[in-house]
Amino acid sequence: MNIRAVAVVVFLVLTGGGLAVHFRQQSVTDHDPSLKLANASDIPVPPKSGPYGKFVVVGEAVHNFGVMEHMQEGQHEFKIRNDGQAPIKMVALTRDQTCQCTLGSLGQDGLKPGEETVVKLTWTIKNPSTLFEHSAKIRTDDPENPVTTFRVRGLVGKRLLIKPSNEINLGSLSEKQPTERTLVVYSQIVDAFEITKLEPSNPLIVTTVTPMTAEQLKLATIDPQAEESRAMMAKMEADSPKPEEKPGSKSNVELPHVPPADDLAGKSPDPKCGYELKVTFQPGFSIGKVRETLQIHTNIPFGKQTDAPVGPSMQVTFTGTRSGPVQIFSATVGTLWSPEESIFRLGRFSAKEGRKGKLIVLIKKSDQELEITEAKLDPPQLKYEFRKDEKFNGPGRNKYEIIVEVPAGGVPLSLGGGERSGSVILQTNHPEAKIIKFDLEFTSF
Repeated sequence: MNIRAVAVVVFLVLTGGGLAVHFRQQSVTDHDPSLKLANASDIPVPPKSGPYGKFVVVGEAVHNFGVMEHMQEGQHEFKIRNDGQAPIKMVALTRDQTCQCTLGSLGQDGLKPGEETVVKLTWTIKNPSTLFEHSAKIRTDDPENPVTTFRVRGLVGKRLLIKPSNEINLGSLSEKQPTERTLVVYSQIVDAFEITKLEPSNPLIVTTVTPMTAEQLKLATIDPQAEESRAMMAKMEADSPKPEEKPGSKSNVELPHVPPADDLAGKSPDPKCGYELKVTFQPGFSIGKVRETLQIHTNIPFGKQTDAPVGPSMQVTFTGTRSGPVQIFSATVGTLWSPEESIFRLGRFSAKEGRKGKLIVLIKKSDQELEITEAKLDPPQLKYEFRKDEKFNGPGRNKYEIIVEVPAGGVPLSLGGGERSGSVILQTNHPEAKIIKFDLEFTSF
């Protein structure tokens, strides 16, 4: 985060005898003349001689709030006490400056000896990053504790996640054996949920669901890279030299906050509940590019983060290819066939001249002569020709040519490369290759 881009505005409010520190995130460019800082004379200065007040934090000044979620509001109170022999005066600071609040001390004389009050921090999780931290500083006239920083820290979790990803690459699907992928569906927020419905886009997709134990979830969702990074940070912290302080010396300058080795940095919230999904792709998908989806519905209610792409359901997209009894090669200079993506790239050409591209197709022989029973081309102005090479005499295979034509004189058009792709879908009478389909990419100008 750019520390110059965000300022934490802190307010001191006297409510019911308690000191409450509130803050909100505000751009430093969004200044209001009414929010000018107090004069330097308002900053508490230790008296030249005693007796002095003694500023004491009851407990810790850093609080691990735990797990929150995006747009959730939180608050925490720190308790402070005066254990000295004189009242303590105090103000809230913003980056070592007094805030716009006119209240520079607690009551007329400050916090009296033996009295306690609270520092209250309130915040909203507006940044969906994994770690959050907010802080407020209190300046006092205690010569031994001139500045104390109160921090609230924690992790930002999500209601529904999928590991390893919402986008799964299947690679090349096997012709005879099922292709399997394992997913973990889990929540970092709710203690329990159910998968209420699974909607695969193809009946050849079969899914089994198994509940997971806490230990299984922890092992399945661990991030090895994050753990390695944390271990490296811990080693650097242990090996770094510590600043030496001369005996009897005191400094009013607060050292920068350095997270300890066991800090939250690099951590993710632990999964609370989850399931293992074994997704099986049975043989029989169409020849060419495979793109299927699995919609996962749960009974998890929506939280406040209505703009977030999570909630009671989530979609996983699977991509891959199936070559089957078909092999395809490009046979035209200036064009390119990608078997991994099942894309025929015709390149750039003049719309006035148009272009033709030829693919060589080797198909396993069957008992009947191969025929195209139906063809769908997108955009519809495309033309195609499918013909057999009668001179080819390969063992167990026939050779065909598919010629795709972008007719001359058409309007300029760009397909693929971030835009939508064109497509060719050919239905055949072949028992093992009933559909041959591939995408088209080109730019005509």
